[in-house]
Amino acid sequence: MKIIKKLFFSFLIAVASKSFALACDCKPMPSIEKSFEQANLVVHARILSKEFISYSETLLPNWSDSLVKWAKDKGQLLDLSTIAPNVIRVKVLVLKSYKNQTHLDTLTIFTPRSSASCGFNEFEVAKEYLIFNGVDLFKSLEFKNYKNENVQLKNTFWTNQCTRTAIAKQDLLDSLDLITAPIRILNPPEKVCDYYLDSLTNERIYTNAEIQPQFKSGQSALMDFYKANTSFPPLSNKDSDTTYNCQVSFIINPNGRMSRIRFLKSEIPSFEKSILEFVKKIPLWFPGKCGSNTISYEVILNFRFESKSSH
Repeated sequence: MKIIKKLFFSFLIAVASKSFALACDCKPMPSIEKSFEQANLVVHARILSKEFISYSETLLPNWSDSLVKWAKDKGQLLDLSTIAPNVIRVKVLVLKSYKNQTHLDTLTIFTPRSSASCGFNEFEVAKEYLIFNGVDLFKSLEFKNYKNENVQLKNTFWTNQCTRTAIAKQDLLDSLDLITAPIRILNPPEKVCDYYLDSLTNERIYTNAEIQPQFKSGQSALMDFYKANTSFPPLSNKDSDTTYNCQVSFIINPNGRMSRIRFLKSEIPSFEKSILEFVKKIPLWFPGKCGSNTISYEVILNFRFESKSSH
Protein backbone atom coordinates (compact mmCIF):
# COMPACT_ATOMS: atom_id res chain seq x y z
CA MET A 1 0.00 0.00 0.00
CA LYS A 2 2.84 2.35 0.81
CA ILE A 3 4.36 1.72 -2.61
CA ILE A 4 1.12 2.66 -4.36
CA LYS A 5 0.94 5.93 -2.45
CA LYS A 6 4.50 6.74 -3.37
CA LEU A 7 3.90 6.07 -7.07
CA PHE A 8 0.73 8.15 -7.00
CA PHE A 9 2.58 11.01 -5.31
CA SER A 10 5.33 10.84 -7.93
CA PHE A 11 2.74 10.98 -10.70
CA LEU A 12 1.24 14.17 -9.28
CA ILE A 13 4.66 15.79 -9.23
CA ALA A 14 5.22 14.85 -12.88
CA VAL A 15 1.90 16.36 -13.95
CA ALA A 16 2.54 19.55 -12.01
CA SER A 17 5.99 19.90 -13.56
CA LYS A 18 4.55 19.51 -17.06
CA SER A 19 1.96 22.24 -16.51
CA PHE A 20 4.58 24.59 -15.16
CA ALA A 21 6.68 24.09 -18.30
CA LEU A 22 3.88 25.57 -20.43
CA ALA A 23 4.28 29.04 -18.91
CA CYS A 24 5.23 31.67 -21.47
CA ASP A 25 8.59 33.36 -21.01
CA CYS A 26 9.60 35.92 -23.66
CA LYS A 27 12.19 37.84 -21.70
CA PRO A 28 14.33 39.65 -22.47
CA MET A 29 12.17 41.42 -25.07
CA PRO A 30 14.34 42.52 -28.03
CA SER A 31 14.53 46.16 -29.09
CA ILE A 32 12.03 47.46 -31.60
CA GLU A 33 14.84 47.58 -34.19
CA LYS A 34 15.63 43.88 -33.57
CA SER A 35 11.93 42.98 -33.60
CA PHE A 36 11.54 44.73 -36.96
CA GLU A 37 14.56 42.88 -38.35
CA GLN A 38 13.29 39.48 -37.21
CA ALA A 39 9.70 39.91 -38.46
CA ASN A 40 8.57 39.02 -41.99
CA LEU A 41 5.61 41.36 -41.65
CA VAL A 42 5.01 44.59 -39.73
CA VAL A 43 1.71 46.44 -40.14
CA HIS A 44 -0.46 49.04 -38.45
CA ALA A 45 -3.95 47.55 -38.67
CA ARG A 46 -7.52 47.79 -37.39
CA ILE A 47 -9.24 44.63 -36.18
CA LEU A 48 -12.30 43.77 -38.28
CA SER A 49 -13.30 40.49 -36.63
CA LYS A 50 -12.13 38.04 -33.98
CA GLU A 51 -13.04 34.39 -33.53
CA PHE A 52 -11.81 31.15 -32.00
CA ILE A 53 -10.97 28.33 -34.41
CA SER A 54 -9.36 24.88 -34.49
CA TYR A 55 -5.72 24.60 -35.44
CA SER A 56 -6.57 22.62 -38.59
CA GLU A 57 -8.36 25.74 -39.91
CA THR A 58 -4.99 27.50 -40.14
CA LEU A 59 -3.82 24.94 -42.69
CA LEU A 60 -4.52 24.55 -46.39
CA PRO A 61 -7.78 22.65 -47.09
CA ASN A 62 -7.55 18.87 -46.55
CA TRP A 63 -3.91 19.10 -45.53
CA SER A 64 -4.39 18.46 -41.82
CA ASP A 65 -5.49 14.85 -42.51
CA SER A 66 -2.68 14.39 -45.04
CA LEU A 67 -0.14 15.72 -42.56
CA VAL A 68 -1.31 13.41 -39.76
CA LYS A 69 -1.21 10.39 -42.13
CA TRP A 70 2.26 11.34 -43.38
CA ALA A 71 3.56 11.52 -39.80
CA LYS A 72 1.90 8.19 -38.93
CA ASP A 73 3.52 6.47 -41.93
CA LYS A 74 6.87 7.59 -40.53
CA GLY A 75 6.02 6.15 -37.11
CA GLN A 76 5.38 9.57 -35.57
CA LEU A 77 2.30 10.68 -33.65
CA LEU A 78 0.87 14.04 -34.68
CA ASP A 79 -2.43 14.74 -32.93
CA LEU A 80 -3.81 18.11 -34.06
CA SER A 81 -6.87 17.66 -31.85
CA THR A 82 -4.74 18.26 -28.75
CA ILE A 83 -4.24 21.90 -29.79
CA ALA A 84 -7.78 22.67 -30.95
CA PRO A 85 -9.67 24.96 -30.67
CA ASN A 86 -6.81 26.94 -29.17
CA VAL A 87 -6.31 29.51 -31.92
CA ILE A 88 -7.53 33.10 -32.21
CA ARG A 89 -8.12 34.29 -35.77
CA VAL A 90 -8.42 38.01 -36.44
CA LYS A 91 -9.15 39.65 -39.77
CA VAL A 92 -7.45 43.04 -40.02
CA LEU A 93 -7.62 46.07 -42.28
CA VAL A 94 -4.08 47.27 -43.07
CA LEU A 95 -3.78 51.00 -42.40
CA LYS A 96 -0.04 51.14 -43.08
CA SER A 97 2.50 48.48 -44.00
CA TYR A 98 6.02 48.93 -42.65
CA LYS A 99 7.43 45.66 -43.95
CA ASN A 100 6.20 43.43 -46.81
CA GLN A 101 2.68 42.72 -48.15
CA THR A 102 2.09 46.35 -49.10
CA HIS A 103 -0.43 45.37 -51.80
CA LEU A 104 -2.84 43.62 -49.41
CA ASP A 105 -5.58 45.58 -47.65
CA THR A 106 -6.87 42.79 -45.44
CA LEU A 107 -4.89 40.07 -43.71
CA THR A 108 -5.60 37.12 -41.46
CA ILE A 109 -3.58 36.86 -38.26
CA PHE A 110 -3.38 33.79 -36.01
CA THR A 111 -2.19 33.60 -32.40
CA PRO A 112 -2.47 30.93 -29.67
CA ARG A 113 -5.59 31.45 -27.60
CA SER A 114 -3.81 30.75 -24.32
CA SER A 115 -1.45 33.32 -22.82
CA ALA A 116 0.43 30.34 -21.32
CA SER A 117 1.30 29.43 -24.91
CA CYS A 118 2.49 33.00 -25.53
CA GLY A 119 -0.72 33.90 -27.35
CA PHE A 120 -1.47 37.58 -27.84
CA ASN A 121 -5.07 37.54 -26.63
CA GLU A 122 -5.58 41.30 -26.25
CA PHE A 123 -7.05 41.87 -29.73
CA GLU A 124 -10.37 43.76 -29.67
CA VAL A 125 -12.58 44.48 -32.67
CA ALA A 126 -12.39 48.08 -34.00
CA LYS A 127 -9.15 48.83 -32.13
CA GLU A 128 -5.81 49.51 -33.86
CA TYR A 129 -2.62 47.52 -33.30
CA LEU A 130 0.95 47.26 -34.46
CA ILE A 131 1.32 43.64 -35.55
CA PHE A 132 4.67 41.89 -35.91
CA ASN A 133 4.79 38.49 -37.59
CA GLY A 134 6.02 35.76 -35.23
CA VAL A 135 6.49 32.00 -35.22
CA ASP A 136 3.69 29.46 -35.16
CA LEU A 137 4.23 28.20 -31.61
CA PHE A 138 2.12 25.09 -32.24
CA LYS A 139 4.11 23.97 -35.27
CA SER A 140 6.11 20.81 -34.65
CA LEU A 141 9.10 19.43 -36.50
CA GLU A 142 6.81 17.32 -38.71
CA PHE A 143 5.49 20.47 -40.39
CA LYS A 144 8.95 21.56 -41.40
CA ASN A 145 9.75 18.16 -42.90
CA TYR A 146 6.43 17.50 -44.65
CA LYS A 147 7.38 17.34 -48.33
CA ASN A 148 9.37 20.54 -47.77
CA GLU A 149 6.15 22.46 -48.33
CA ASN A 150 4.38 25.20 -46.39
CA VAL A 151 0.98 23.90 -45.28
CA GLN A 152 -0.23 27.20 -43.80
CA LEU A 153 -3.06 29.09 -45.52
CA LYS A 154 -1.76 31.69 -47.97
CA ASN A 155 -1.69 35.35 -46.91
CA THR A 156 -2.03 34.40 -43.25
CA PHE A 157 0.45 35.20 -40.48
CA TRP A 158 1.14 34.28 -36.86
CA THR A 159 1.96 36.59 -33.98
CA ASN A 160 2.55 36.11 -30.25
CA GLN A 161 3.53 37.87 -27.02
CA CYS A 162 7.22 37.51 -27.81
CA THR A 163 6.97 39.92 -30.73
CA ARG A 164 6.35 43.66 -30.51
CA THR A 165 2.64 43.26 -31.31
CA ALA A 166 0.80 45.84 -29.19
CA ILE A 167 -1.94 48.45 -29.19
CA ALA A 168 -0.93 51.14 -31.70
CA LYS A 169 0.55 54.10 -29.83
CA GLN A 170 2.04 57.18 -31.45
CA ASP A 171 5.52 56.70 -29.99
CA LEU A 172 5.72 53.21 -31.52
CA LEU A 173 4.45 54.48 -34.87
CA ASP A 174 7.06 57.26 -34.81
CA SER A 175 9.81 54.75 -34.02
CA LEU A 176 8.82 52.59 -36.98
CA ASP A 177 8.76 55.64 -39.25
CA LEU A 178 12.37 56.37 -38.23
CA ILE A 179 13.43 52.74 -38.73
CA THR A 180 11.87 52.50 -42.18
CA ALA A 181 12.96 55.94 -43.44
CA PRO A 182 16.19 54.61 -45.11
CA ILE A 183 14.19 51.76 -46.67
CA ARG A 184 11.68 54.20 -48.18
CA ILE A 185 14.53 56.26 -49.67
CA LEU A 186 16.18 53.23 -51.29
CA ASN A 187 12.86 51.66 -52.32
CA PRO A 188 10.38 54.40 -53.16
CA PRO A 189 6.75 53.22 -53.19
CA GLU A 190 5.20 52.19 -56.46
CA LYS A 191 2.83 54.50 -58.27
CA VAL A 192 -0.30 55.18 -56.23
CA CYS A 193 -3.50 54.59 -58.19
CA ASP A 194 -6.91 55.90 -57.11
CA TYR A 195 -9.12 53.42 -55.30
CA TYR A 196 -11.85 53.06 -52.71
CA LEU A 197 -12.53 50.32 -50.16
CA ASP A 198 -15.62 48.21 -50.73
CA SER A 199 -17.91 48.77 -47.74
CA LEU A 200 -18.78 45.05 -47.45
CA THR A 201 -15.52 43.26 -48.24
CA ASN A 202 -12.92 45.99 -47.48
CA GLU A 203 -11.41 45.08 -50.84
CA ARG A 204 -9.50 47.79 -52.66
CA ILE A 205 -11.40 48.72 -55.86
CA TYR A 206 -9.42 50.86 -58.30
CA THR A 207 -10.92 53.63 -60.42
CA ASN A 208 -7.76 54.37 -62.39
CA ALA A 209 -4.57 52.43 -63.00
CA GLU A 210 -1.36 52.35 -65.00
CA ILE A 211 -2.85 49.54 -67.10
CA GLN A 212 -6.64 49.41 -67.31
CA PRO A 213 -8.55 46.14 -67.89
CA GLN A 214 -8.88 45.24 -71.54
CA PHE A 215 -11.36 43.05 -73.37
CA LYS A 216 -9.10 40.23 -74.59
CA SER A 217 -9.90 40.71 -78.27
CA GLY A 218 -9.75 44.50 -78.18
CA GLN A 219 -12.23 47.37 -78.03
CA SER A 220 -13.58 46.94 -81.56
CA ALA A 221 -14.18 43.25 -80.87
CA LEU A 222 -16.19 44.24 -77.79
CA MET A 223 -18.42 46.41 -79.99
CA ASP A 224 -18.88 43.50 -82.42
CA PHE A 225 -19.69 41.23 -79.47
CA TYR A 226 -22.26 43.76 -78.28
CA LYS A 227 -23.98 43.94 -81.69
CA ALA A 228 -24.09 40.16 -81.97
CA ASN A 229 -25.46 39.55 -78.48
CA THR A 230 -28.07 42.25 -77.92
CA SER A 231 -31.48 42.97 -79.34
CA PHE A 232 -33.74 45.88 -78.39
CA PRO A 233 -37.19 46.91 -79.62
CA PRO A 234 -37.31 50.11 -81.72
CA LEU A 235 -37.94 53.36 -79.89
CA SER A 236 -40.23 56.07 -81.13
CA ASN A 237 -41.14 59.48 -79.80
CA LYS A 238 -44.16 61.29 -81.18
CA ASP A 239 -42.84 64.76 -80.45
CA SER A 240 -39.07 64.86 -81.06
CA ASP A 241 -35.85 62.93 -81.35
CA THR A 242 -34.74 61.82 -77.88
CA THR A 243 -31.56 60.22 -76.52
CA TYR A 244 -31.65 57.81 -73.57
CA ASN A 245 -28.63 56.67 -71.55
CA CYS A 246 -27.91 53.63 -69.40
CA GLN A 247 -24.75 53.21 -67.39
CA VAL A 248 -23.55 49.88 -65.97
CA SER A 249 -20.71 49.35 -63.52
CA PHE A 250 -18.88 46.07 -62.80
CA ILE A 251 -15.61 44.91 -61.27
CA ILE A 252 -12.90 43.14 -63.25
CA ASN A 253 -11.07 41.06 -60.67
CA PRO A 254 -7.36 40.11 -60.76
CA ASN A 255 -8.31 36.79 -62.40
CA GLY A 256 -10.06 38.64 -65.26
CA ARG A 257 -13.54 37.61 -64.16
CA MET A 258 -16.43 39.97 -63.62
CA SER A 259 -18.37 40.62 -60.41
CA ARG A 260 -20.77 43.10 -58.76
CA ILE A 261 -22.74 44.23 -61.81
CA ARG A 262 -25.05 47.18 -61.11
CA PHE A 263 -26.80 50.05 -62.88
CA LEU A 264 -25.51 53.53 -62.15
CA LYS A 265 -28.05 55.11 -64.49
CA SER A 266 -31.07 53.73 -66.30
CA GLU A 267 -33.39 55.90 -68.38
CA ILE A 268 -35.10 52.91 -70.06
CA PRO A 269 -36.02 50.32 -67.38
CA SER A 270 -37.47 47.99 -70.01
CA PHE A 271 -33.99 47.57 -71.52
CA GLU A 272 -32.26 46.62 -68.27
CA LYS A 273 -32.79 42.87 -68.60
CA SER A 274 -31.22 42.74 -72.08
CA ILE A 275 -28.28 44.89 -70.98
CA LEU A 276 -27.62 42.68 -67.96
CA GLU A 277 -27.77 39.53 -70.07
CA PHE A 278 -25.22 41.03 -72.47
CA VAL A 279 -22.81 42.11 -69.70
CA LYS A 280 -22.92 38.65 -68.09
CA LYS A 281 -22.00 37.06 -71.44
CA ILE A 282 -18.81 39.10 -71.86
CA PRO A 283 -15.80 36.70 -71.79
CA LEU A 284 -12.70 37.09 -69.61
CA TRP A 285 -10.73 40.33 -69.63
CA PHE A 286 -7.07 41.10 -69.16
CA PRO A 287 -7.06 42.51 -65.59
CA GLY A 288 -5.79 45.98 -64.69
CA LYS A 289 -2.44 46.68 -63.06
CA CYS A 290 -1.04 49.25 -60.67
CA GLY A 291 2.73 48.92 -60.62
CA SER A 292 3.51 45.19 -60.54
CA ASN A 293 0.23 44.27 -58.83
CA THR A 294 -2.85 42.89 -60.58
CA ILE A 295 -5.87 44.68 -59.20
CA SER A 296 -9.66 44.78 -58.97
CA TYR A 297 -10.87 47.59 -61.22
CA GLU A 298 -14.26 49.21 -61.67
CA VAL A 299 -15.32 49.36 -65.32
CA ILE A 300 -18.22 51.55 -66.46
CA LEU A 301 -20.01 50.94 -69.77
CA ASN A 302 -22.28 53.57 -71.28
CA PHE A 303 -25.22 52.57 -73.47
CA ARG A 304 -26.88 55.20 -75.65
CA PHE A 305 -30.22 54.74 -77.36
CA GLU A 306 -31.86 57.20 -79.81
CA SER A 307 -35.60 57.55 -80.27
CA LYS A 308 -36.78 59.04 -83.54
CA SER A 309 -39.85 61.23 -83.77
CA SER A 310 -42.81 59.86 -85.69
CA HIS A 311 -43.20 63.06 -87.76
